[in-house]
Amino acid sequence: MSRTVQALCHDIRYLADELATGSTSPDEKRLAHLSTCCDNLLELLETPSTPEAVRPAPDGIPLSEYERMLLCEHDVIWHWQAQDDALTLSSRWEMLYHDNVKPLSLTQWCQKLHPEDRDRVQMLCHQAAATRGLSRIECRLLDGRGQWRFVRLRTVSHDQAGGAGLTGVLSDITDERYRDPVTGLGNSDLLDQLLEDALKDTYNARHALIQITLVNATLLSESEHFSNTRELETRIADLLVTLLPAGRLIALPGFSYALVAPFHDQKTMARLVEPIQQMLGMPLETPTGRVWLSYVVGVVPFDAGSTVNVETLRKQVRLTISNASGTGVGGIHYYSDELQERARQASRGEQLIRAALACDGVLCFLQPIVSVSEGGRVVAFEALMRLRDGEEGIAMPGAFIEAAESTGLIHQLSQQLIDKALHILVDPAFTHRFGQNFVININLSRHQLKDAMLVDDMMRLINKHGADPRRVNLEITESAVLAEPAIALRNLNRLREHGISIALDDFGSGYSSLSQLCELPLDCIKIDRRFVMDLEREPRKRHVMTSVIDLCRRLDFRVVIEGVEESATLKTVCDMGAEQIQGFIYARPMPSQDVLGRLNATLLPVALQPTSF
Repeated sequence: MSRTVQALCHDIRYLADELATGSTSPDEKRLAHLSTCCDNLLELLETPSTPEAVRPAPDGIPLSEYERMLLCEHDVIWHWQAQDDALTLSSRWEMLYHDNVKPLSLTQWCQKLHPEDRDRVQMLCHQAAATRGLSRIECRLLDGRGQWRFVRLRTVSHDQAGGAGLTGVLSDITDERYRDPVTGLGNSDLLDQLLEDALKDTYNARHALIQITLVNATLLSESEHFSNTRELETRIADLLVTLLPAGRLIALPGFSYALVAPFHDQKTMARLVEPIQQMLGMPLETPTGRVWLSYVVGVVPFDAGSTVNVETLRKQVRLTISNASGTGVGGIHYYSDELQERARQASRGEQLIRAALACDGVLCFLQPIVSVSEGGRVVAFEALMRLRDGEEGIAMPGAFIEAAESTGLIHQLSQQLIDKALHILVDPAFTHRFGQNFVININLSRHQLKDAMLVDDMMRLINKHGADPRRVNLEITESAVLAEPAIALRNLNRLREHGISIALDDFGSGYSSLSQLCELPLDCIKIDRRFVMDLEREPRKRHVMTSVIDLCRRLDFRVVIEGVEESATLKTVCDMGAEQIQGFIYARPMPSQDVLGRLNATLLPVALQPTSF
């Protein structure tokens, strides 16, 4: 019989909730079902058949038979008279939520609610008392231990001798609202509440938002070691709760876990996190073998009473984790304003790129490369990327290159730049001014160099313009090659098979450049401007430069000296045997459409003039 009673009580509650929250007029079928359940429960309990029969409840709250069936006596019960704001609570309610402090009115009781819920609950209670029927109210209640609980009030209105009022029950739905259903840990809503409480700490203490993200867990959950994602989530949660307080440990999406803790200094934080690092550094045993977790830890310290809000703290820890994931796993990474500034620049850089791609804003700037052995004849142009920034502004590479590479948009940008640069090779006006053999130098990023479609895309664009591939010189850097050396080497060899020449840019800025001279298929070496700076005043640099030029000549490489800005430097490198020069002493980078109006086929060294380019 007890099971039947419980089933009927469950149905009555479910139907009552549906009727209370219905957005349309009451469903007659549901009302009829509710009435039937009530009749059946009456028969089972052998209660009087008159629904208005009233008898006192154990806590002194007068309830009709229908109210008793709705509330079920074992629940936490309350009774409120609207006229005199008198509130009566069952002893269980007082014991669970009020720590022997007994509120005498609804107004007093609402002071235990979350500040954002107080006015709303009072208003809804008055509305429910004035309207016959069932209602449901959800709110956050501070319990006797000072912790927030999510509760649901199910009420039925009444109009007795004392006036209108409500009788209802309270159900604790904290697990429903504040718990992750897979791990049983707190969820994102609980984290927001904990952060809000910490920010309002009356002792003005310092706290920290700590987030631990397992960066390889998603891949592991899809491997043969685990049957599903839930299995791995549960394993990790079980490990963490052995070291951290389960009631305050938060499970976030993407195998991330958070905690709000007191913050004293970085040494204290390291002692808190150290056991977690040791545990996560141990392998997990699975039926198919051992697996290791890779993780990053982000920490955002903050002061109670500060003007920062919860959403800002959440953004800051996500930013810290994102930066930590890019720099390497392990260790503790702290938020800083520098990260925020970098994120702002990256966001602005991406928007610049998106706008440029959508509105033909990828600009091709050219800087000439001059042959001093031929009296200053322009033998090549390096195509340099700029982006239009607004109507008049020009964005330099530093404002967008990092964002272009991190988002993969570098491929689209380069396609547009290459397309415009190749057009210059077949432009009749350029051919008339600079001859049939001048070369276009185009830079390749590390992402392009490891792209399997690089060669096909390059030849497609060359064929589109009818250009001679032997007049195309692709510039690469040592770091770009080292990112994926096998793929890079394969692409470079294929490009040279089509007649495209390869230049090693920024030679001398890396650590193993000399070995690359032997291993890479190269045609040209561009010596980095850091070798050139103060060359005439530093004997050791002059010895190195002389040796490099001589070595490249022996290896049959063309040599271009970059960054020549002063007459004394130009004379020094020419005395060393340099043949091709690129630098401000001849011309600064300029828009391709300005070249014909500003440059002759033969250039002489010029005094540096201020320019917006």
